[in-house]
Amino acid sequence: MAQEGVGEKAVQAAHKTPPRPRYLRTTLIQMMLLLLVAPSVYLVAGLANAVSLVCGAMCAIVPQAYFAVRITAAARQSAQQAARLGLGAEGGKFVLSAVAFALTFAVLQPASPGWVFAGFGVFWVIQIVDGIRLLRSK
Repeated sequence: MAQEGVGEKAVQAAHKTPPRPRYLRTTLIQMMLLLLVAPSVYLVAGLANAVSLVCGAMCAIVPQAYFAVRITAAARQSAQQAARLGLGAEGGKFVLSAVAFALTFAVLQPASPGWVFAGFGVFWVIQIVDGIRLLRSK
């Protein structure tokens, strides 16, 4: 009987402990890819285009990092609190993306807007693909 009680407690503890989220992995993948792509663009297309690409990529990476940190913290909460915090994290990610674009075009005034959007688009697609991978792995 004592062993059954211990087993039940272990099962209950396992159900209470949420799985560890792996959202920061996406941000790390994006940063490593940016470190590989930016010098290549610099060599092929020049400094102005490389800076524009980096600005666009950062418009995607910084909000993703914010989202990853917030959603990791939310995963430790109850389901209702996690849902509320997750929605807030997604809203914050959207606002950060909009502010990053506004600052990029207002302050930095990139020489190649196409490269800004290309950088954002590529790194946004990485977020989508890695998010789908995370959903399928569970």
